[in-house]
Amino acid sequence: MERPPTPTLKVHANPVPVPRRPGDPLLASESAGMRSVLVQVLRVADAEATVLLQGESGTGKGVLARVLHDRSPRSAGPFVEVNCAALPEGVLESELFGHEKGAFTGAVRQRPGRLEQARGGTMFLDEVGAADSRVQLRLLRVLQERRYERVGGDHTMVADVRVVAATNVDLAAEVRRGRFREDLFYRLHVIPVELPPLRDRREDVPILVEFFLRRQRPGTPPRFPREIDDEAVRLLVDYPWPGNIRELENTLERMVVMSRGARLTAADVPVEVSAWRQGRAAEALEDLGEVSYREAREWFDRRFLSHALRRHNGVITHVADAIGLSRKYLYTRLEQLDIDPGHYRPKSLRAG
Repeated sequence: MERPPTPTLKVHANPVPVPRRPGDPLLASESAGMRSVLVQVLRVADAEATVLLQGESGTGKGVLARVLHDRSPRSAGPFVEVNCAALPEGVLESELFGHEKGAFTGAVRQRPGRLEQARGGTMFLDEVGAADSRVQLRLLRVLQERRYERVGGDHTMVADVRVVAATNVDLAAEVRRGRFREDLFYRLHVIPVELPPLRDRREDVPILVEFFLRRQRPGTPPRFPREIDDEAVRLLVDYPWPGNIRELENTLERMVVMSRGARLTAADVPVEVSAWRQGRAAEALEDLGEVSYREAREWFDRRFLSHALRRHNGVITHVADAIGLSRKYLYTRLEQLDIDPGHYRPKSLRAG
């Protein structure tokens, strides 16, 4: 008998109540938390107010900074990015504000800074929490007065930029520790936006997987797979992704390069990712203790079905398709376990 074809990743609709722009994978989110972030970002994109993007490394702060620029009245101007953590103390000040000839040893000519280069556009300060005290003071003046001078100069210049900053540290805590200026914090904190980590928006993993597979780099050999089966996707969804979207993207690239099949399968998933599910199951069994088979099955079914309902917002058809059960049997089992699927539906989807 001929084996049925392995199911491939389905194309997901875009449920975000905002216009989708090609190239923005974060704008194809099924996570309620991420949709809220996107609505907030697009609402303030056309303003001049300073935005502070907060979240773990790899959550997409740079992508959202670009979205803010592209959808702003300054979109025709430059988008200039500076990673404050990537430059040593002393160099960052010159990089941002520029310097005059002779300002310091090695300054053999006048050099414009990134603020000058960003004139009429957006200045993106990534990892702003890493800026030293001197740079913090000068940034405060830029935000308060829109004025600055090059290093070693006395000619005052206008900072005609919209500032978007990002941080992966708790700046409020840094203020309490005396490592970050309180006045600068409040100047940056005009519109704070908190990006959720990927482990809190697991329903977006299949969307991101699809996006990254379709967006393989130019020159990628045709033999490299551009499809992935459902079991591999489930393994990727289960993993907590401490490196967030960046780690997922790198993992997929590794899977594509190392695969020898026409489609990515569970066998292509790196062992550190695929072993996560097994490790969690082993820990759960250790915690279960001495119980009967019937009690253990009820314990497992209750947690497994509750997790599936939560992931699919209580929609029985979606849950049944995802876990491979008929709708009739799923309803019966939920009734036996006294689980109400309506409890897992967003308020907007509940009857009444």
